Amino acid sequence: MSTLEYTNIDDIKGFHSTIQATFRSGKTRDIEWRKKQLNQLGFMVQDNEDAFCKALTADLGRPSFETVVGELQPVKGEINEAYSHVASWSKPRKVKTSMVWALASATVTPQPKGIALVIGTWNYPITLTLGPLIGAIAAGCPAIIKPAEQNPATATLLATLIPKYLDTSAYIVVNGAVDQATALLKLRYDHIFYTGSGNVGKIIAKAAAEHLTPVTLELGGKSPACVFDDANIEVVARRIMWGKWANSGQICISPDYIMCTKSMQPKLIAAFEKVLKSFSGGKDLTTNDDFSKIVSPVHFERLSKLLNATDGEVAIGGKTNKENNKIEVTIVKDVKKGDGLLQGEIFGPILPIMVVEDKDEMINYINDHDNPLALYVFTQSKANRDYIFNNTRSGTFVQNDVVIQFTVQGLPFGGAGQSGYGNYHGKHSFDTFSHERASAAVPTWMEVALASRYPPYTPEKLKMLLMATKQVIKRQPSAGRRLFKYFFSLAAVLAGIAVAARRGLPKL
Repeated sequence: MSTLEYTNIDDIKGFHSTIQATFRSGKTRDIEWRKKQLNQLGFMVQDNEDAFCKALTADLGRPSFETVVGELQPVKGEINEAYSHVASWSKPRKVKTSMVWALASATVTPQPKGIALVIGTWNYPITLTLGPLIGAIAAGCPAIIKPAEQNPATATLLATLIPKYLDTSAYIVVNGAVDQATALLKLRYDHIFYTGSGNVGKIIAKAAAEHLTPVTLELGGKSPACVFDDANIEVVARRIMWGKWANSGQICISPDYIMCTKSMQPKLIAAFEKVLKSFSGGKDLTTNDDFSKIVSPVHFERLSKLLNATDGEVAIGGKTNKENNKIEVTIVKDVKKGDGLLQGEIFGPILPIMVVEDKDEMINYINDHDNPLALYVFTQSKANRDYIFNNTRSGTFVQNDVVIQFTVQGLPFGGAGQSGYGNYHGKHSFDTFSHERASAAVPTWMEVALASRYPPYTPEKLKMLLMATKQVIKRQPSAGRRLFKYFFSLAAVLAGIAVAARRGLPKL
């Protein structure tokens, strides 16, 4: 296993001063400079795809296929989108306003917030570290980047490559653990972007509050999959099993538990078993190179304890291999409320199934717990889909698939409530690191029109101002009044017809 060289804590203040000076120089406001940095970041990923794949295999035992499809391609897509649109995103835009201020040049200009701190996480350390960085670069914010120490090979690679490709006065990597993170959080930033657990998210938010620094928290939670009786079982099985297979289920939006009826449970289990045999080719998953390992012995032990302590019944899998930190995709049936598998986010290849009576029990259970980062519903019925959607809250929502919302261009990605706040991807990343600066330019010749606002205050001046602004809250007529107006209008029309008839005029 690779060892990670930690950054000297005494150097961190100097790094902070460097990026602060770079921002104040105005260099990062230049659109062409930003585009060059985005281009360079793209070349960094593209030129070193093999190195990134090898690093993730070393850190997570992840097959290169998953790294290319799940990390490298999405990051390149984000870079291309930002590069193509950063100029238009950055343009000032006139806003619609009232006639009173029509000549005041009311404008909103996206401007960089300032210096940023990006703290990545370990399960997808390329997309979840470079993704926010793309937004910072596009918005014109210099940044300190702290990769996750749980990925020593990947963190080392980022620390080596970023200075070779990006402006070293604007983008600096700090590697380390708690001590380095603590030193970083003592300093003031204009935005902090953190991806990781809720417990650490609270620490980040508290440290940011000391400086009134805005924060984006990309956290996690227990993402349910609601499977209705009308679901296409074969498709459901493939898609959910893929969500637990990829990265060994160590995905913040992997389905964390299933809710279904008693009659659906055995059908799902049979379909899951068939799909897993197809995925594995009959090979033992604890030695299969197409199946990732658990990131560390600590997480392996945590998952093993959850599996050993459950009162549910293991229906599929359950085998573990401590030597290589691997746990089979494991389906646990008949899991009851309050079971350990339903308490905290599993973040691994274990999938409990909880039997429910109906969709009302589904939404009540979801609403009784923290807002999930993702909510999945499998049904062919729009009514079922809408019922779950309209009666729950979650960061994201997908019908008949899992995980894909992270890669759908145009969609913002982020949590709700306990699963985080703020979002990013595409223009949303740019917006996260930008301040929409409002401005107005009032011509001096408008002084005549504005003279009534100045003291001494008089009834005449107030009358003039009220006439100019014309702000009146209109009362909605009562049902009786609306009915009266209807019949009054009808009577008027009938009277008109009668007069026309008497005069021999053409009838309406």
